[in-house]
This record gives sequence, structure tokens and C-alpha cells, in this order.
Amino acid sequence: MINEISLQPYDIKRTVTALRLIFWGGIICVFDFKINGFDILNDVVGAIMIAWAVFRLSNLRVHRHYRVAMLFVKIISILSIAEAINAHFHYRVPALMSFVMHLYGIAKMLATVVFCVAMRWLCIAAGLSRSEKSWKITMILFGVIYLIPLGLLHFVWIVCLITGKSFNFNMGPAVLLILFVFFVPLIHLFISTSRMKKEAVLILENTDSNQQSVDSFEF
Repeated sequence: MINEISLQPYDIKRTVTALRLIFWGGIICVFDFKINGFDILNDVVGAIMIAWAVFRLSNLRVHRHYRVAMLFVKIISILSIAEAINAHFHYRVPALMSFVMHLYGIAKMLATVVFCVAMRWLCIAAGLSRSEKSWKITMILFGVIYLIPLGLLHFVWIVCLITGKSFNFNMGPAVLLILFVFFVPLIHLFISTSRMKKEAVLILENTDSNQQSVDSFEF
């Protein structure tokens, strides 16, 4: 896989703000806090934060595969805003729309994993080997905790819609444990972004130090 441009650690440092927006946007979307019916953490705001960050990250020139991956993530991020807005309206959902929404649910989980893959490619292009390994773990966590179980649930619902059978899923008290587990990939995403920043700063400092040594020698 050939890079179109050799990314500098400084380029990665500037992406940390965007990645942090994705983290906090994800927190807003995962946790729903209401007081007297008022939604304190509005999902629309979280979805907009994520979409803005995704578009900013997609502007980095890494290679063709990165562009394609981020294009898919951008499309899903825009649809997520529409989904968040639609969630504020209460109406009877037609069977066809429900079918499409479950397909979208699977695509949304897949886009999360694809995004992690894209961040790995970004780290490789910038020479951030430690961060690349960290993003690999983040990718696995999102795949195991989000994509597989939630994707399977969406698939079951799709089958029920096609066959006309009902499907009831009640987590009961286990919902608190589930929410805690769902928080783990987001925490590791935050860790991966922090590692990117630290590793980029370290490489920049070494580069500046070496450049100063060369300049001193030439003088």
C-alpha cells in the first residue's frame, strides 16, 4: 500500500481535536440524560460533532483506500444526523422504513470499525507505530462489542420483519452492565488519540533536535 503523501507528525497532532470531538460526540449519543423530559445531551449535537470531525479527518491525503473508507464513514455520519433528528418525532414506522433502518444500523456499526481501520492507516503513514497498534485494539473492541452483537440483533429484527414473526429482547437489570461494556471502546478510542498526540510530539522533538544538530555541524 503506497502513500500518496508522507504525513508529518504535525499533521497528526492537528487531528487530535477532531478525534476528541468524535469521542465526546459518541458519549452524547450513547448516554441519554433527561430532566423533566428535557434532553440535556441532545443526540443531534453529538451526531453533528462526529460528522464535522469525520469530514475534517477525511481531508488528509493518505492513500486511495483511506479516501474510500472515509467516504463511507462520511455518508454514515450524515445519515446519523438525519437519524438523530428523526428520533425526536414519534410516529408509526412503516415496515419498509423499519427494514431500511435496521440495514442502516448494521452499516453504522460497520462504519465505526472502518473508521478505526482508517486511523490505523493514518498512523502508518505518519510513522506512529505505537499508535497504530493502539488503534488495532480499538478496532477489535468496536468490532467485538458493537459490530458483532448489535449487528446480529439488527439481522434478527430484519429476519423477523421478513417472516412476520415477533421478537422481544429485554435486558432487564443487565442494561447497566451493557452500558458499562459499551463504554470500553470509547475509552480506548480516547486512549488511542492521546497516544497519537504524545507519539507525534516525541517524533517532532527528535526531528527538531536532529535538525539543530545538522545545522550546528554545517555551521
